[in-house]
Amino acid sequence: MSEVIDSERNELVLHEEKPVVQDAEQSEDKDAYILPEDYIALSKSIDRVDNLLNAENEALVGKGEIDLEESAYLKGRAMLDLDMAGKAVGPENLPSEIVVRLQDLQEKLSVNMKLLSTQLNAVKEVSGLLSQVMKDHDSDGTYESMVGSW
Repeated sequence: MSEVIDSERNELVLHEEKPVVQDAEQSEDKDAYILPEDYIALSKSIDRVDNLLNAENEALVGKGEIDLEESAYLKGRAMLDLDMAGKAVGPENLPSEIVVRLQDLQEKLSVNMKLLSTQLNAVKEVSGLLSQVMKDHDSDGTYESMVGSW
């Protein structure tokens, strides 16, 4: 088992599958080694997605304001970065600390999807009510059927 130091978080990242090389030029077979920069990039990508989800989830439960269009764009970019960083390391080489962080991220994404779904349903309901009010306001009642007794 080898270790990689995550410079931003000052933590050791354990690695079991492939040895970690400090200098890519030392490696004759580049596929046999995982670079520390790849783990650091993956860790930073996870942090970025996590921070974006925390901000959006807090705003969606009423603890702040957020531009959902900008947030969706930023989340999309962050998820793309996370995907690319994950491919550089490979799923078979993920240390347990990264796996736990990805599981936490998956839970936050699930909560985010539920909150966004609730928000969308509320917007649909309000727009339906507004549409009905506008229709009622514009109508003089001539062509509507009567409800109740004749």
